[in-house]
Amino acid sequence: MHTTMRVSVTTRDELARVAEHEFGGVSLDEALQIVLFEHRSVAAVARLSADPDDLTEYRAEAAELAEVDVEPVEW
Repeated sequence: MHTTMRVSVTTRDELARVAEHEFGGVSLDEALQIVLFEHRSVAAVARLSADPDDLTEYRAEAAELAEVDVEPVEW
């Protein structure tokens, strides 16, 4: 499903430049999805950073998962 949205020519052109030069020539839709994902990621980190206990818990869990990823698999 597709829709249209009104943006200024300047905004469209800037998004096109980002899509081409920073995201490897993806479509404007894909570029916007990447920008929105990055925005959500920054917001999530900000929420974690606002609560030191949550941030400590997150870092501990991330370190634990990082160790799991490097364990050899035995068949």
